[in-house]
Amino acid sequence: MTAHWIAVARAAETLRADPLFLDSLAVEFVARTDPVLLADLRDNPTPRFDVLAVRTKFFDDFLSTAVRDGLRQVVIVAAGMDSRAYRLDLPAELRLFEIDLPDLQAGKEALLAELGLTNARCRRRAVAANMVGDWSARLRAAGFDPGERTAWLIEGFLYYLTDEQVEAVLDTVSRLSAEGSVLGLEHVNTDLYRAPWMQQWLADMRREGRPWQSGVDEPEAWLARHGFRSQVREPADLPEATGRRVPKTPPRPTPGAARTWLITAERAGEGPPGNRVADPRPKGTLR
Repeated sequence: MTAHWIAVARAAETLRADPLFLDSLAVEFVARTDPVLLADLRDNPTPRFDVLAVRTKFFDDFLSTAVRDGLRQVVIVAAGMDSRAYRLDLPAELRLFEIDLPDLQAGKEALLAELGLTNARCRRRAVAANMVGDWSARLRAAGFDPGERTAWLIEGFLYYLTDEQVEAVLDTVSRLSAEGSVLGLEHVNTDLYRAPWMQQWLADMRREGRPWQSGVDEPEAWLARHGFRSQVREPADLPEATGRRVPKTPPRPTPGAARTWLITAERAGEGPPGNRVADPRPKGTLR
């Protein structure tokens, strides 16, 4: 369901007169799964997907920068219908791993074959795995090299997990990241779960079987505990948000504001023991 929704958002952006990116795979996916909706998106452009479009462009730029800086190994976690292996300017020798559930991967591979998209711009490898299981073994078996610098992307995923599951994912990413690896990541803060205007939407998500379950209030400190130096932004901070319907938030640390964190980070060396934070859990997570 969530993979479908993100594909709809990217298709809607692609159909705009002033798109931030073009995602023809998303358009083809929606054409086959919900042609009535696709027709409506063509005829009635809507700003309701603006935040997702800004987020997508932010992480497109993150990966493009990592590749320009010489990284040749990318892992997209919970990839869904992601098409960056086909639409970004990537070198042919780059290895790009897409991890997601087996059923979703099978459906995506069938669609790619139907569309004749058998040759990505890089060495794309689909990894069928559950991210709350032992996914690292399957990633390694697909050819992932933990000794090589990696660009990780975790977009639109972590808030569906519990705090403990989020920690397990980040622990694994940290363990598999050579020094100089980079991470692009999205998460939310815990005040989001208390905002009055979010309650109906959160209730709807729970009823549909895809509840949001986690958040973090101090993302810089949280990622430092996992060995990453980070830079944190919010969607309204980005130049791509200009002219789009993207909610603005008050300056940090104003309490009570629902925030979406858009994060880029780099795997640092261990450094002196005294510089490391002992507490293994992010302060302010949901319980």
